[in-house]
Amino acid sequence: MLAAISSFPMITEDMLKNISIEISEYSFCYMENSKKNFLKCERISDDSVIYMISDNEGIWNIDEHNLSINRQYKFNNYDIIFGEKGVACSNSVVGIAVVWTSADSKQRGIIEVGEIKNTCEELNINMEYFFDKAQLRGDVEFTTILYIKKPGNPLNNEQHLANSSGCIVVEIDKFYLRLDGTGSMFPIYEINDSQKPLWYLNCEWEDPRYDDFAECFSIYINSGHKNYKYLDKTKTTYNEQLLKEIMASALTIVITKLRSESFWDSIVSEAAEFENGSIAQAVNYFITTLGWNASKPELLSYSIREFFDERM
Repeated sequence: MLAAISSFPMITEDMLKNISIEISEYSFCYMENSKKNFLKCERISDDSVIYMISDNEGIWNIDEHNLSINRQYKFNNYDIIFGEKGVACSNSVVGIAVVWTSADSKQRGIIEVGEIKNTCEELNINMEYFFDKAQLRGDVEFTTILYIKKPGNPLNNEQHLANSSGCIVVEIDKFYLRLDGTGSMFPIYEINDSQKPLWYLNCEWEDPRYDDFAECFSIYINSGHKNYKYLDKTKTTYNEQLLKEIMASALTIVITKLRSESFWDSIVSEAAEFENGSIAQAVNYFITTLGWNASKPELLSYSIREFFDERM
């Protein structure tokens, strides 16, 4: 997205095409026992610009693990951004960065990717950045920008160019990642209470078309229960199938409960639109995109378990 109004020349769409910029898709991973584990990244729906990440091993979550973001950049013919007909002074340095914003965690920052000088060599840059656990929440926006990193000494014909440190000359692209709500499909929390069962479900809402999925639906695993050893991923007794059964049972309850709502037919419609992150949007995604069969409780239970067996 380009700035519409500026007091100095900005990089235009045509200039971007002539620069020849090749950028890979974002990839994500986390470290576990000194091993790098890659996460799956996919759109929350075919017509959405928002992506979500998931772990095929069922280990990663934002509260307990770090998150690495990776991307490759290749630049050619970038010397055209310098000089009188460009946007920066001939001897200045243009920086490449990714600006990230996490509204839910009330944090934002800048990832320095690299820098561009007035040369003709092909520029290849690999970006890798680690976020601390729980640093990001909810919807996170990543914007790749070019900016004036080091101002130059403008020539007589370059007085009109951007030459202030930090001045953004173009936004190249944006990427939206959802880490909570429908992005983190199954909110799971731990408690420690020897008087409670191994797991239980929180499932309360006022209007599922607007109420947030992650706030109204959550599974609680009880580390104080005698059988918690079968759900503890750090123990050899860990039983992945038991965790699948718990999640499948919980989701079957939620969707079956939602069937009693008067607007159920609209929830299962592929054309339905609901509030971002809402319960209705999440269930619509499960049914229309993931293909869960909600026509009968027994078919719903079967299709959810089938999903977990294939995806986890």
